[in-house]
Amino acid sequence: MVKITELAVQKIKEMQQSKHKENDFLRIYLISEGCGIPSYGLTLEETKKEDDLLEFNYGLSILTDKKLASIEEIIVDYIETKRGGGFEIRKSKKAR
Repeated sequence: MVKITELAVQKIKEMQQSKHKENDFLRIYLISEGCGIPSYGLTLEETKKEDDLLEFNYGLSILTDKKLASIEEIIVDYIETKRGGGFEIRKSKKAR
């Protein structure tokens, strides 16, 4: 399950528009799990794979691998700091 903040949705939609990829899926994927700490990534993709789980959230079509989706609840946020902003993807504290 993916939870996404309204600010993250806004920034993702801006990214889709700037790249002329408004109809692309947002993919969330596991990069690595070094030292037991997962690292996630985001990308835009044109097509859904057979093994993907598709979720809809705030008008976004979100893809995750079925295995990842069944194990973890993921939160996508956008954090703004004095140095700039960026996406933060983390496992929910409630997830095991």
